[in-house]
Amino acid sequence: MTVPMPAHDAMKTGRASANSTRGSILVLVLVAIAIMTLTTSSYLLLMRNEHLAARYSGSHLQAQMLAESGVDYLQVFLGQTTAAIDLQGGLLNNAGQLQDVLIVDDALPNYRGRFTVLAPDIVQGYYQGLRYGLQNESAKLNLNSLLISDSSSTTVEQTFTPRDRLMVIPGMTEEIADAILDWMDENDSARSSGAEADYYLSLTNAYRPANRPLAHLDELLMVRGVTRDLLYGADVNRNFQVDSDEQLSPSVARLDNTEGQLDRGWSAYLTVLSSELGVTPEGEPKLNVNEDDLQALHGQLLEALGAAEANFIVAFRQFGPAESGTTGASASAEALQLDFEQPGETNIGSLLDLVDAKVTTTDKNGGQPKTIDSPWTSDGGTFRLGFAELLDVATSDTSERIAGRININLASRPVLLTIPGMTEVIADQILTSREPDVDRVGGEQRHPTWLVADELVSLEEFKPMYPFLTTGGDVYTCQVAGFFDAGTTHARLHVALDRSGERTKLLERKDLNALGPGFSRAQLSTVLQPED
Repeated sequence: MTVPMPAHDAMKTGRASANSTRGSILVLVLVAIAIMTLTTSSYLLLMRNEHLAARYSGSHLQAQMLAESGVDYLQVFLGQTTAAIDLQGGLLNNAGQLQDVLIVDDALPNYRGRFTVLAPDIVQGYYQGLRYGLQNESAKLNLNSLLISDSSSTTVEQTFTPRDRLMVIPGMTEEIADAILDWMDENDSARSSGAEADYYLSLTNAYRPANRPLAHLDELLMVRGVTRDLLYGADVNRNFQVDSDEQLSPSVARLDNTEGQLDRGWSAYLTVLSSELGVTPEGEPKLNVNEDDLQALHGQLLEALGAAEANFIVAFRQFGPAESGTTGASASAEALQLDFEQPGETNIGSLLDLVDAKVTTTDKNGGQPKTIDSPWTSDGGTFRLGFAELLDVATSDTSERIAGRININLASRPVLLTIPGMTEVIADQILTSREPDVDRVGGEQRHPTWLVADELVSLEEFKPMYPFLTTGGDVYTCQVAGFFDAGTTHARLHVALDRSGERTKLLERKDLNALGPGFSRAQLSTVLQPED
């Protein structure tokens, strides 16, 4: 028999059951709220991170565009004449034109964009620090020029071979020097310590040597014995200096680095880009003294230089240099009467051949021979001014472009020593005598002949060196950094620019962002806000 539950107990049981149900629902609601809160928080955090990533990506892209704007600016700046560029402060160290250049103005510093152009500096012949400007590639040894000198060597090169020139570079070995030359020459015959196709084809990942001029400097990494540490030194992030967290690898650290010669490796001394046009400071073609039309040549020289200079050059072309012992009545070059129907049978190999020269003219009507002295002598004062004016406007080299000459006003000490005929004494005298910023239009050191004018070398010592020397160069490299006045985002590019054509040509462009910031904010600018 079932005993019925009292009414009040049933009511209590019902209430307990209802409370239990409501408690379960409350727990479920709380759990749902917690899940929703966590989901919302995760979503908001994700959105925040996406927003920050988008902002960073956008800021980085904008900084990249600022750097690209800097490259465009340089192409226009380099497109001016040498005279115009020098009037604006030049290319080498010009903070006024190449640092903190404002591209995007804005009231908020986070959106005010600029760029700065940077290059390594040289102090007493060695790389040290940086400057706001570009680096002239003619301050380096052009590897491809070694091929030319190897095939048509002069007397001085026969005693100072292309291998000898490479051996001057810090850390170079005979094995690597020969391997570099073998990589570039046209044949498959290995030098005594070199490497040719048989070596490279025996490698696990076989390949053939190029047997042609190098297309870019990084191609050296394919040459036997060349390592990234040798090519770029300890400067891993390519900011022209060795930072506290950078050091030479053990294989390179054993080499002499007392002056920091290997901090930036061989990239500081070697190039494949240097070249220049033979033009006047105003960008006009120079007069070719070996022009066939002597009357036209005389007229051009007369306008550019004067009667004595024009007469002597044409007479030199017609009669050649006077032989030792030749006699004739002394005559003035300025008063000389020329017969332009007489052809120019002597070509002028080098304008230096005109210095201290004499010409003995003959008269087709049987008149007495006349001996004329050159307007240019090796006397310091005369040579410094008069001969420099000749070099400004005239040339004996008909090549449209001249590659590989070394700029003695800008080269480091190791590169100076790669010049055939150079000695350590002469190199050190150049370093102590050269001006830090040469006026390339009217400066006394605007031509390499200042070495003779300042009596660092004699004319006879200078002549074999002259084909390797310049104080010009049309190819420049630098890094361009784009940044904002506030914030930490900036981007940087390495570029090589050739100003020898009608328009400045971009030869190389490397994105260096993967290597890190490289430069501190203080190095980039004098106007930046404090770092965030």
